[in-house]
Amino acid sequence: MSRSHDLRETLDNIVDLVAKRVDADVCSVYLTSTDLAHLVLQATIGLDRSAVGEVRLPPGQGLVGHVAQFGHPEAFADAQEHEAYRYFPETGEERFASLAAAPLIVRGAESARGLTIGVLVTQTRERREFSAEDLELLDTCARLLAPVVMNSQLLALVSGNAEDRARVVEELGEAGLDMVGERVASERSVEIRGIPTSRGIAIGPVYVLGDDIRLDRLDYTPGADAKQEWLDLADALEGARRELHDLRDDVGDRFGADFTSVFNTHIQMLEDKGFVGKLQEGVKDTGSALAALQRVLAEYAQMFAAIEDPYFQERGTDVQDVGQRVVAQLLGLRHQAEPLADGSVVIASNLMPAHFALLETEKIRAIVSEHGGPTSHGAIFARALEIPSVTGATGILDSTRAGEEVIVDGDTGRVFLSPDEGLRMEYERAQQRAIVALEHLDALAERPAETWDGHRVRLTANVGLLSDLRLCERHGAEGVGLFRTELLALVHRGFPSEEEQEQLYEGAAQALAPRPVTIRTLDLGGDKAIPGLETEGEENPQLGWRSIRLSLSHVESFRAQLRAILRASALGNVRLLIPMISQIDELRRVRALIDETKQELAASEIDFDPELPLGIMIEVPAAAVTADVLAPECDFFSIGTNDLTQYTLAVDRGNERVAHLYDPLHPAVLNLIDRTVRSAERAGIPVSLCGEMASNPLAVPILIGLGLGELSGVASAVPVVKEIVRALDMGSAATDARQALDAASPAEVYEIGANRLREAGLLDHPDIGDWLRRSIERSRDGGV
Repeated sequence: MSRSHDLRETLDNIVDLVAKRVDADVCSVYLTSTDLAHLVLQATIGLDRSAVGEVRLPPGQGLVGHVAQFGHPEAFADAQEHEAYRYFPETGEERFASLAAAPLIVRGAESARGLTIGVLVTQTRERREFSAEDLELLDTCARLLAPVVMNSQLLALVSGNAEDRARVVEELGEAGLDMVGERVASERSVEIRGIPTSRGIAIGPVYVLGDDIRLDRLDYTPGADAKQEWLDLADALEGARRELHDLRDDVGDRFGADFTSVFNTHIQMLEDKGFVGKLQEGVKDTGSALAALQRVLAEYAQMFAAIEDPYFQERGTDVQDVGQRVVAQLLGLRHQAEPLADGSVVIASNLMPAHFALLETEKIRAIVSEHGGPTSHGAIFARALEIPSVTGATGILDSTRAGEEVIVDGDTGRVFLSPDEGLRMEYERAQQRAIVALEHLDALAERPAETWDGHRVRLTANVGLLSDLRLCERHGAEGVGLFRTELLALVHRGFPSEEEQEQLYEGAAQALAPRPVTIRTLDLGGDKAIPGLETEGEENPQLGWRSIRLSLSHVESFRAQLRAILRASALGNVRLLIPMISQIDELRRVRALIDETKQELAASEIDFDPELPLGIMIEVPAAAVTADVLAPECDFFSIGTNDLTQYTLAVDRGNERVAHLYDPLHPAVLNLIDRTVRSAERAGIPVSLCGEMASNPLAVPILIGLGLGELSGVASAVPVVKEIVRALDMGSAATDARQALDAASPAEVYEIGANRLREAGLLDHPDIGDWLRRSIERSRDGGV
């Protein structure tokens, strides 16, 4: 699908693929018309192709309309006997006895109903009872196809009539994809708060990274010949495509494969027949290459901006970025000409990978953006460069000016514009203390994390992208304790193919070999979704269809990920981790799928580790309470304290009203951790702990005392955790742990941890004392 740059070509590929996978004689796709009044046959294999575009079904009519109306996959062994069946002689479908179909539905981030935009249909000549797996595969294909179709339909709609466009916008709103209002600029403020996405403090001059090409201000005189105008625009399109190829290679070499997927998206857009066709029509209508670009880009921007869904809004950003690049090629303009001053703080609306190929990254001291979050490109680059970053700083572009001095606090998410002398001196002192502390901690990189009485602890890192691996090296992590594969999917703006996943997982394993790399299968749902694997709107998504539950409902996608991980395991240092197991039946079903996948690979003579260690995350109370039952059927435990805390305390930490109750050092959470450790010891399997708690200085003495042999946290926190471990003895840590288990409140546990650090001399340490106290304050406030 990703290689098809035209919707018709994509649909033709899909029907051919699905027909083979479900062993059907016919596979067809029906899509809604632009006025939403009909379902129209748009692609088929097995029916008469001359019927494509001719067969039109009003809503609810025929079996196809029936499936679209009710919104879930259905199978009809005796299709022609069903009351909803409708015969179309032009298709030749009287030869086919059975039918199965799944709706194509698009949903917003919080949409309960969604909007049906088509139906994927299979038919067989012989009577057939379609299995549950057949319907599941069909539904998975429909979910993956829906966002592709939606994007194409939106692109087509912007050039349609206003009445159709208004009707679709209304339907999208009713389906839960709310409309976006106009942006209201914030007034200038001395302090602006955003989301801290990369730790540290920076002070420097502002470098405003704006849209340097204003289409409405360009002085452009088209030639007299529209044909020549089109040739000039076609050359510009090709030049932009070549430029993107070069940028993709450059960024991939400098920062890793994580950042190249957006370039592939832009290249595909330039090769899209619909996009190019609209530009060509625009040149014919206006006689101007620039006017055609302006018109098409404006139409696309208006439609994408109208949908309050992050995926579609990012596609709108992609269109504008591509348009800027084509204009630059058309007019011979430089895309970014203003040089960076040394130590600049880059402020932008949003940062794309192309910006980092053009900017001198060694001169960037911090990054602030109005939009984006922890997984935005700007935040990811900032962490890779180990510089402070704040995202979601609404209104900062309207509040600042180029060259103005700014303080960026990546620990708290605060940005100060034109700070007064007292504030600047305060932050300069904090900056110097951090530099001294980090120099001290860097010296520990090659030393073992070992208590002074000889107890060894493995310190690993949580990562989500290949670019994070350099931080593992930088800070002396002993491997990856948690590879969050869902971050790859989120950055790639969709579910990566099996081959793409295998390359990424193998790249991580090779980079850290022989150190272990623990790869967790997709943990989607709840607050994380990708196109093709969206979850339906739920009143309480954190307790609903998410994580392993979602994976087991999309077996084909899950199998592809298992195959990719198994193939990467041939290197010998990979471990497989399954999230959110709550009962033994889930674990057994996963094991069965793994065994089947191993047999498939062996039959195909593909290398993998037959002894690949299988672990489960203990992150719901049910798993901790039944750990004795689960332990014999897996090779290791990994305690996920973020979700374990949330579920144990019945606290949604994203809810501001109750977030103050979220505390991983609550004695109830500690007792579940202790119970899990004891179960692992009885079963003779290792147990690790991952989550923010593993990087909390106050928690470290207690976790060591509970008997945890591996802590996996933020890579940059590995040195400070190592310093704490090296200052402990197991006897004192075990005493602290027992007291914490009997504590009445989290406050008592905090005091136990603080007393241990104080007695170890760490809080008064001349190099790291101040910095450590700041870290403790941050952890008490819910940071890491």
